[in-house]
Amino acid sequence: MCNESATTSAHDAVLCPSCHSRLSFHRSPTPDIDACGFESYRLDCRECGAALAGIVDPADEALLLTECEPQLKAALPHMAV
Repeated sequence: MCNESATTSAHDAVLCPSCHSRLSFHRSPTPDIDACGFESYRLDCRECGAALAGIVDPADEALLLTECEPQLKAALPHMAV
């Protein structure tokens, strides 16, 4: 799994690093800032289902994406009826 940069301008595509399909990405007006101070995002590719994590490179505003483990959904307690 390698990081691939993708810019977020109207003329350049953000591509899934797994299947290279075009992703819809818009930077948040109130982004999450990770522990290292990077603007971070989590996305899911609609084409291949890959879970993606990314940061915005402060040097050139490029989105750097990598495939990651999918987030686990909270399990609801099983109730007997």
